[in-house]
Amino acid sequence: MPNTAADPILANLNPPQHEAVTYGDGPLLIFAGAGSGKTRVLTHRIAYLMREGGARAEEILAVTFTNKAANEMKERIGRLVGRGVRAMWVGTFHAICARILRADGEAIGIPSNYVIFDTEDQLTVVGDCLKELGISTANGSGNSRLKPNTVLGRISDAKNDLLDPDDFAKEARTPDEQTIAKIYRMYQEHLRANNALDFDDLIMKTVELLQGCPQVLGALHARFRYVFVDEYQDINLAQYRFVTLLAQAHRNLCVVGDDDQSIYTWRGADSRLLLRFERDYPEAHVVKLEQNYRSPQTILDAAYHVICRNKTRKEKRLWTERAGGDRLQCYRAADEHGEAAFIARMIRDLVRHQRVRYKEVAVLYRINALSRVLEQMMISQGIPYRIVGGLKFFARKEIKDIIAYLRVLYNPDDTVSLRRIINVPTRGIGATTLSRLEELAAEQRVSLFQMLLRVDETDLAARAQGAVRTFATMMAGFMELAGQATITELIGRIITDSGYEQMLLEEGTVQARTRLENIRELLSESQEFEAQAEDDEGRSLRAFLEQISLVTEIEETEEGEDAVTLMTLHAAKGLEFPVVFLTGMEEGVFPLARAVMSGNANDLEEERRLCYVGITRAGTHLYCTLSESRTLFGATTYNNAPSRFLRDIPDELIVPAEDGYAPRPAAPTWDGTDATRHAPAAEAIILEASPRDAGAFKAGDRVRHKAFGDGMVLAIQGSTRVTVNFPRLGTKTLDLTFAPLEKL
Repeated sequence: MPNTAADPILANLNPPQHEAVTYGDGPLLIFAGAGSGKTRVLTHRIAYLMREGGARAEEILAVTFTNKAANEMKERIGRLVGRGVRAMWVGTFHAICARILRADGEAIGIPSNYVIFDTEDQLTVVGDCLKELGISTANGSGNSRLKPNTVLGRISDAKNDLLDPDDFAKEARTPDEQTIAKIYRMYQEHLRANNALDFDDLIMKTVELLQGCPQVLGALHARFRYVFVDEYQDINLAQYRFVTLLAQAHRNLCVVGDDDQSIYTWRGADSRLLLRFERDYPEAHVVKLEQNYRSPQTILDAAYHVICRNKTRKEKRLWTERAGGDRLQCYRAADEHGEAAFIARMIRDLVRHQRVRYKEVAVLYRINALSRVLEQMMISQGIPYRIVGGLKFFARKEIKDIIAYLRVLYNPDDTVSLRRIINVPTRGIGATTLSRLEELAAEQRVSLFQMLLRVDETDLAARAQGAVRTFATMMAGFMELAGQATITELIGRIITDSGYEQMLLEEGTVQARTRLENIRELLSESQEFEAQAEDDEGRSLRAFLEQISLVTEIEETEEGEDAVTLMTLHAAKGLEFPVVFLTGMEEGVFPLARAVMSGNANDLEEERRLCYVGITRAGTHLYCTLSESRTLFGATTYNNAPSRFLRDIPDELIVPAEDGYAPRPAAPTWDGTDATRHAPAAEAIILEASPRDAGAFKAGDRVRHKAFGDGMVLAIQGSTRVTVNFPRLGTKTLDLTFAPLEKL
């Protein structure tokens, strides 16, 4: 290899990285293991193509999954090439597709001033559809399974699979599916009426546009010679089709991914699309990045022994020049409170004696329910912490209210947003008045906002007419201001002139003061947005609303705060911390019982990938904790078996932390079997309600549970709770109100 020490693009690349960066035209597949420098390879390859391959910045399209990753990529490329980066398209799937639809969506009937409905807006629309169909979502109704969240999830899955309402209806088999097909059709009609798209539409509609309009696709082919996709293992079918269409002319498609880190199957991701890349592009060049720059070899070896048991994966094994390293410390507590106390104790010791900062520590868990006890312990021990995945800034009610005002100003046909703010603050436009206005709007085939402007022609009472007229006049004034003022000035006027600020001041509570601080913080957000914009279009209300709609959860955390991070394993993807605690390492908690019991090998393989992701977040120290007993979802389990993932790790890589962990504990059971073998233990499984009296059982009875199998009653607790030992799972305390037992 030539001497590249003085070359900013090729310097300090290891051989596989150098191979990937300097490869010429044609499809390129880069398997990038955790901590292997994939962002470095991507950015340096783009810079190399611009310098050596004659590629112009405007000919490059790079697609990522977060705005944060897109911004980092653009900054790095700018430092390497120092020119032309603004002409490059770098962004998330949603942002890139939104940009294409703004420019050419009218070809398939999408006006350029569409708005993007977020999850809360979508749930509102689904709820409206359920009401129109006369479907009650109250507990106990015949249709109680069709909750808005459930319906929206099925619609999202359909769009990810590129199924429109007609396609979905053809595949519907069960009564529920047929009902959801009707709701899906109505949902899309509501979106059209509101001149809105949801997140899944952004990609699905772009695919529709590219497949149905050869001239649009041809123009994109003429522009983009090179297409890059990061985190390719996380794409779904719609995203795959979008990328395939963009790259089909030049076939200069470079994808980076790691099938071992595919953990989003539940939201449509399909790691098989990464593994079939070589079949789609037989001429593809493949590079594996296996040298890790984050963790010592002990941690990488532990991760390998967990992941290598998956059958549907491309063989690869991470290695590092950091030989050795501390062994994994494992701690088995008596219960979840002891587990949390150990974690707090270790954190305080690391901070006091090993110069670790709080923000260098992450506590990871499989499910959010495990955070409660951990959070209580952090508070009691005075340890600063932040929870990733809590209520987001833009999800707070007061922020969504102000944003709703802006959305109506931008798109008066956005009835969902208009409904939200028409009587906030209270201005005498109650539910009866709103309902009548909506009826009249439907009769006259106009939007709700247009009906407000015609309020003098309605049969509403004079008082109601006056309230509506005042609101419509105020909104018209805001619309006029929107054409002249900056976004910050517009938001400031909305906060004051709408009465929102006065409402919070009059309330006078601590919560009201906090909400007022939040909406004032929105002014800071708009100021930063305007300062970063490159031109007037970039400072437009459309651009501001679009940016807000595309903000992701992880980007809203306060990364500079010196505090321990508590988060789920899913949220930890892509992050790294010197010190990591993996908690709840018990069968039934991690892996989840439902993954073990589903009978689907893919479910368990995804759990294993999730564990691999958690282990490889650690840069120096890794602690694994579990509890002998755990109360979760109202049920207590005893003699919990260690997670199979812990048992997959060789003993020589594990050291007991303090005196609380036995690497291979053998819990005695009533029939002498080994309760520590792979079997679910701790997830509370709620079956159909069937109240039973614990007095019907006595100690020694043989019983059967639908999920846990056969066991023996050990004790009776009160009128509805019994303690049962299950040979495969250990001892559980069950509430018969929810977990009926059958006496054998």
